[in-house]
Amino acid sequence: MKRKLYATWLKTLSVAAALTLSTSLMACTAAAESSTEAAISDSETDAETTPLEETDIFASQSATDAALQQEAAAGYSFESPLVVLNPYGNSPLTAVAIFSTDEETGGTITVKGKSEENDIYGTFEAATDHIVPIYGLYNGDTTEVVLTLDDGTSTTLEITTEAVDTSYWNIEAEMLDSEAYDYSTMTLTMQSGGTLLIIDSAGDIRWYFNSLGTQGVHQLSNGHLMAPASYTISGTYYKSGLVEFDLSGKYYREYAIPGGEHHDFQELSNGNLLVASNSPDLSSVEDYIVEIDRETGEVVWELDMKDVLGDTDDGASASIATDGSDDIDWLHNNSLWYDEENDLLLISARHKDAIVAVNKTDKTLAWILGDPDGWETIDESYFFTPVGDDFEWFYAEHQVTMLDNGDIMLFDNGTAKVKYYDNENRVTGDDVYSRAVIYRIDTEAMTVEQIFEYGKERGAEWYSDWISGAISLDGTQNALQITAGSNLYSEEEDSHDYGPIYQLASGYTSTSHIDRLIDGELIFELTISGDTFRSQTYRTLVLSVYTEGAALDVTQTGVLLGSLGEKSTVEPEEEISFENTEALPDGWTFSRDATKATLSGSFITETAAADLADGYLVLKNDDETKVYSLTQTTTESDGTTTVAVKGWVSPDGLEGSTWEIYLVLDGVTYESGYSVEF
Repeated sequence: MKRKLYATWLKTLSVAAALTLSTSLMACTAAAESSTEAAISDSETDAETTPLEETDIFASQSATDAALQQEAAAGYSFESPLVVLNPYGNSPLTAVAIFSTDEETGGTITVKGKSEENDIYGTFEAATDHIVPIYGLYNGDTTEVVLTLDDGTSTTLEITTEAVDTSYWNIEAEMLDSEAYDYSTMTLTMQSGGTLLIIDSAGDIRWYFNSLGTQGVHQLSNGHLMAPASYTISGTYYKSGLVEFDLSGKYYREYAIPGGEHHDFQELSNGNLLVASNSPDLSSVEDYIVEIDRETGEVVWELDMKDVLGDTDDGASASIATDGSDDIDWLHNNSLWYDEENDLLLISARHKDAIVAVNKTDKTLAWILGDPDGWETIDESYFFTPVGDDFEWFYAEHQVTMLDNGDIMLFDNGTAKVKYYDNENRVTGDDVYSRAVIYRIDTEAMTVEQIFEYGKERGAEWYSDWISGAISLDGTQNALQITAGSNLYSEEEDSHDYGPIYQLASGYTSTSHIDRLIDGELIFELTISGDTFRSQTYRTLVLSVYTEGAALDVTQTGVLLGSLGEKSTVEPEEEISFENTEALPDGWTFSRDATKATLSGSFITETAAADLADGYLVLKNDDETKVYSLTQTTTESDGTTTVAVKGWVSPDGLEGSTWEIYLVLDGVTYESGYSVEF
């Protein structure tokens, strides 16, 4: 018997439970940066300041867990289960089915695809009260779901989801060899703009999530996913840390990291996390690596790449000329890999066109894989000599990994194909191309051989100047997933030769090519295209939607670990006066969680962007004043400049005192009307 369930859960709950759930969902959907928002009006500045209240997203999430457990104990039958769509408010193509059985029993779940090969299969554990997660619902459509108990009894549900906006992506799937394709897995894509998608073999979106960062998502050994946190502490993608979560959208652990996280991390065999980070004071970026204790969140090992290579222009890549990066991004580490057998940490230094290997224990340089041209301060003995036929060096690469046999794989973006000093001779126009490439190194003879490449034959239409990656699905070169994530095309110029500085501009079609190769042959390709940067795909994973051991756990309370460390103060160019402060206009928001207090807002000024004074967050008590830099992003139009402002400060070093909050914007000091006590 089929029943069509629209999952209006709040209508079925008791009033108390509904209120608890509603509050919980709203809190869990909001990121920590917007958890305690307040607009400031002119009238408030004459009154005493209002203390910022701390919001605990894990406490709010626990209310959802409790509401789900309450419903599980209510005795819904297997024949008429309660279906709850999007239980945590951030994963709209998921649900849970809640029911009870007389005997302790497990079973299976089948989420029907539009064709049989795209059915999704899972299991649920033996119990009498069941909360069964449902993954893989179609967007804005009705999906058939079959639950079957161990004794063969089954019930069929029809679940309809509300539509989420997927108009950014035109997704096409081409199956070239269905016999070689593994239909038990799907493709998780990490989209620029902050959305994660799971896409099936027909090109249909079966999971959607946009509450965390997307640069460097991995599946952990326990089956959960881990992604960058939502809050940006500097630049455009330097996030406050990492979050462990499941497909239902439940958060299990959040790790706050001094210097933040960017691009990549790796789970070590001991469970710890090796994280690409920045210097703790953010004075340099993408050149710092830390190891985080999985249980405590503490930094137990750290590496500053300036101590390994020196802060020099050695080997500088011509990609620097078109990346739009700041000078402090001298290395641009965009990936890391730990070779435990040899105690080697491999990092992908895009701005050096090099894979740099560091002896993790003593933090010394082991070797450098890459074009040795332009390196002057590193002895030539650290570089490899090419051998064999059809060898090419790589340039401005991404995502280094190591195969089981020790071969090194990476995505060769192929930017310029010369060093920075020779930028005028860079490869351009129709001659550009990118590749996935595998090298075999001999560290005794210090030789390198190229043993595989894919992408060069696809030419400029497959060119991907930045982001992108390549992974092995089985530890060998026989099963590969390759993502060329950032092809830009200008119809007006009939060209694909564009780098990151063009990604937000209009007039370009952005296309990602996601290719599955078996034994070197292309068997499946996803293309994601559109007219915005959201169609760019950072990297991809291949995963089973129902991973063994990764079931939703409503009994586990999420926890925040670690800290952002003490934020560095700055010296203003001019002394800040508090004698003639002004009231902050409407529209600014302030929030606070356990790791930070944050603010955001905007203002319009007649000052040109180039002449705009630095912005400051100021904390003041009776004894001292602390000044921190604000991030200001400017847009000029019709003689005015619109300035978007963000800022944050961590509790470290500020404990035990109440601080009044001021802002200095375009040379004017404003009272916020708020205070904070850590």
